[in-house]
Amino acid sequence: MEDLLEPPDEAYEDDGETPETSYAAALADACSAMVHEIAATERVAAKHRAWQVEMIDDARRLAEVTEHGVLTAGSTLSATKRYEMVRRNLVAELACAMRMPEVTVDGMVTTSEALMNRLPLTMQALRAGDISYRHAEVMVDQTKTLPDDVALVMEKEALPHARTLTASKFRAQAKVIRERLDPESITERVVRSAGDRRLDFVPADDGMAWLNLYTTAPEATSIYTAVRGHAMALQHPTDPRTLTQLTADVCVEALSSALAGESGNPAAASTTTTTTDASPRDWREVLSVSPPKVGSAFGRIRPTVTVTVPAMTLLGVSDEPAILEGYGPIDPITARALAGQSSTWYRLLTDPTTGVPISLDSTQYRPSKAMKRFLRYRDRTCRFPGCNRAAQHCDVDHTWAAEFGGATECENLSHLCRKHHRLKHNTTWQVKQKGAGILEWTSPGNRTYVTEPAVLFPPGPPPTSDNDNDNDNDIDPTPSTPPEGSAQPFGGDPAPF
Repeated sequence: MEDLLEPPDEAYEDDGETPETSYAAALADACSAMVHEIAATERVAAKHRAWQVEMIDDARRLAEVTEHGVLTAGSTLSATKRYEMVRRNLVAELACAMRMPEVTVDGMVTTSEALMNRLPLTMQALRAGDISYRHAEVMVDQTKTLPDDVALVMEKEALPHARTLTASKFRAQAKVIRERLDPESITERVVRSAGDRRLDFVPADDGMAWLNLYTTAPEATSIYTAVRGHAMALQHPTDPRTLTQLTADVCVEALSSALAGESGNPAAASTTTTTTDASPRDWREVLSVSPPKVGSAFGRIRPTVTVTVPAMTLLGVSDEPAILEGYGPIDPITARALAGQSSTWYRLLTDPTTGVPISLDSTQYRPSKAMKRFLRYRDRTCRFPGCNRAAQHCDVDHTWAAEFGGATECENLSHLCRKHHRLKHNTTWQVKQKGAGILEWTSPGNRTYVTEPAVLFPPGPPPTSDNDNDNDNDIDPTPSTPPEGSAQPFGGDPAPF
């Protein structure tokens, strides 16, 4: 590359330009040509996405017509539930095949259906490479609550902006057009969207994580304004924290104080501000009661610590990292601090050579409880391909159903979130235990996927249970008859939460 940037030794014709100037001009032309080709690849990518959109919608229509993969013989599911299960099965198959999150694939199916059936001009522009798939997603998102006739009017007016603006600027412009065309529906849309409010936990790197709160705009604005204002008031030349760090500390302090039920502090009062009519004044009062102290929120955490103790660590020979359930490895200092605040301890001992669990006990709970703790430690997440829901929020499922002879032992148990638990029981997805907690899934389309547990123990005798009668998040509460032709028996459809 360095040689290319050096002007050649050959003499240039006497055209009034020096060799250096002529070579620089040639490089500039080459760069301009590359920019043109890079932009062209974006148009090609858009055309490929258009082909994918067509195929996804074709697959959706075929699945709905044939009820692909859904158990229909003797099924007690209503037509609506069968339709829901068809869609869920298609999304799961596509997500596994493309190695993508199901929520992303579900959005792709929704977008494809809208582009192929409601927004013909947008689909035409995508096929031509005039807009990106991201622009098409914005158009679908901004027209999804509009009647079909109004959506077509908006599409015609907004599409020229999609050809010239970035996706984010196009979204802002599309919102303006939508509200002008359909101003009367905004109240209904706000009420419907409020039903989607949620709090998400997103692990990040280096011992960090995000808490994402999706709530109404007035609440989000009032909370952020109050937190930010209080953080600004706490700024002091002797405090090394930046305003961004102070803002995060104030928010954590308010939340942790409230959840700890403390009075006379910022967040204790905030427990009363849970309705949708929270105002900026309420939150300023809440956060102005007392300033947060650095790290004070951490001291309120009262965790249940599951300590994994390899035999060599007990002897002081090694110092392996700790595992925070639902997150992953954490540094030893944080682990020791959390352990010092815990009032409940469990012990998992492993063989120093094979790593097989050799003891699982508890000073407070019966063996079946210890068995569940072992499974949570082993699996950590739902065991369906690609699913990351934490094990503590999942059901414990018999791979081979108990009512058909499946044993209640770790080698026949795994965690499945409620969605995938139902998918297993109502569709022709098949799963087999391959030993050491490894699961082999076979889709209705006969594609095979293998999932390994978070902790891969060599095959060996797993912890056992004394079969006590507790059933919190336990296994297959409703028996069912195995579908005809199944490779292995299924348990019943799990009861709703």
